[in-house]
Amino acid sequence: MAVVIACKDGQEKLDLVLASLTSQSYPSRLFNVYVIDDGSSTPITIPSISPKKTRLLKYKNSPSHWGKTAATNHFAAGLKEDVLWFIDADMVFEPDHLAHHMKWHHEADDFAVLGWKRFVDHWDYTPAALAESLRKGGFHQLHSQSWSKELWEERVNRTQDLVNPALEGYRTFVGATFSIMNSQWKKLGGYNRELITGEDTELGWRIFTNGLRTVPEREAHSWHLGFSTVEKNKESIHRHNDPALAQFIPEMHSVRARYEFDWKVPTYQVFVDARNLTLRDLLLRRQELLAVNGTSAHFTLMGPWKLLRSRYSPTADKFADLREIRSWLKADESYTFVEIDSEMNVTIDSVIELIKPSATPHYIFIEGSSKVDLKHLVDLQITQGHGLVGVVDKKDNRAFVIFAPALSRACTSGGDVYENISTQWGLNWMTDEKFLQLNAGRKSRIKRFNRFLKREGKKINSPAQLFIFIQKLGKLILRKVLRNG
Repeated sequence: MAVVIACKDGQEKLDLVLASLTSQSYPSRLFNVYVIDDGSSTPITIPSISPKKTRLLKYKNSPSHWGKTAATNHFAAGLKEDVLWFIDADMVFEPDHLAHHMKWHHEADDFAVLGWKRFVDHWDYTPAALAESLRKGGFHQLHSQSWSKELWEERVNRTQDLVNPALEGYRTFVGATFSIMNSQWKKLGGYNRELITGEDTELGWRIFTNGLRTVPEREAHSWHLGFSTVEKNKESIHRHNDPALAQFIPEMHSVRARYEFDWKVPTYQVFVDARNLTLRDLLLRRQELLAVNGTSAHFTLMGPWKLLRSRYSPTADKFADLREIRSWLKADESYTFVEIDSEMNVTIDSVIELIKPSATPHYIFIEGSSKVDLKHLVDLQITQGHGLVGVVDKKDNRAFVIFAPALSRACTSGGDVYENISTQWGLNWMTDEKFLQLNAGRKSRIKRFNRFLKREGKKINSPAQLFIFIQKLGKLILRKVLRNG
C-alpha cells in the first residue's frame, strides 16, 4: 500500500508525521511513503527518522497547476499499490492506525476508511522522543488535553457510524486520514481539479453517490497538531468554499438557495417520456419538484422529435403538444431532447441505459399524463430507503425515482441492474391511490413538516445557518398559507 502526504512548508510537523509512521504495527515492508512537496518556500527534505521506503516527490508548480489537489492527483495517478492512504502533514498516528485501515480493505474493495482524530494545541516532543514514546505504548499519554470536532462526532453517532448516512453523511468525509482502494480512487477520478480547498468534502459526496461504503474507524487514533485551517479562518474559508462546493454538491441546497444560479451538478436528473405529455403538465411537474429553494434539475425529454420536421398545418397539427414543448424549451440548456420511436415500449432497463451515473443523487422517470408529485416521490424514497420507489396510475403511466448510490452499486455488481437494485436496496411499487394516501391529509403534512425540521435543523451550526433555516421556514409557511387561500 502507499502512504501519500502532500505538503507545502511545515517541515517540523512533517518530521513528526514521519517519525510516527516508523512505529506502525503494519509491516513496513508492505507500504511505501510518498511525500509530495507542493512548492515549499524552503524545499522539503526527508529526515533520518522516517520509514525506510520513503520517497520525496517534487511537484512543479505553474500558474495553472498548483496546490494539494493538483499535486496529489498528478502523482497518485502513477501509483501502482493496491491501497492508497492519504494523510495530512500535521498528524501523529497511534501505532495500530494503519492496521485498522487495512483490515477493512482486506475484507472488501469498496470501503473508504476514515481515521479518528483529536486536536491538540501544544507539543514539545522531538521526532526521536516521539518515536521512542510510541514504541513503548505511550501514544495516549502524549497529550493530557485535546478536543474533537463535536459536530463531526455527533454526525457519526447519529448515523450509526455511517451505516445509515442519509444524504448528509458525506460531510463526515475529511482528508486528514483516509484510505481507499487505488482502483476506486482512479474510477472516481481523484480529487476534483476545480477545487483548491474542500476537495475532501466533494470527494466524500462522490464516494457516497457512487455507492461506496464509508467507515469511520474509531480505533484508528491520531493527534492533529494544531487547529485546522477552517477553524482558524472560518469566515474567509466559507466565503471561498461555499460557492465552489455548491457547484458540485446538490445537497448543499441551503447554500444554493442564497442565489438563483444554475449549478454544475443538478439535484435531479429527470427522464420524461413526452409522447403523451402537454407542456402544462411538464412545467407543473417541474414546479412541484423544484419547490424547495436551492434545488435544480436537468430534464431529458424522450420523444419522436424527427416527426416534427415534416410539413404540417398549424391549425391541424397532430403533433401540437410535442411541437409546443420543443418550441418553448429547445433553447433552455436544462432540457435535452432524445429521440425514441413513436411506438417504442419504454422499459425500466431502457431508462437505466440512458442514465450516466454522476454526482446527482436522484434519477427520476415519468411518462404520459402521470400526476405524481415528483418531490413527494423523492421524499418518500429518502424516508423509506429503497433503491427505487415507483407509482403506477390507472392508465399504466409510471413514475419512479432511483437513488444514486443504489444505481451505482447495481451497475458495478454485474448482471441485471434492475434486479441488483431490488436485491441490494429493495424496490417499492404502488398504485397512485396508495401514493396519494401516503402523502395526503393533515397527518401526512405534519410528518413531512417534521421531516423538514429534523433534516434542516441538523445543519444549524452557526448564526448564518440559523438565519438560512429561519428564511426557509418562513418561505415554507408562506407557501402553505397562499396555497390554502
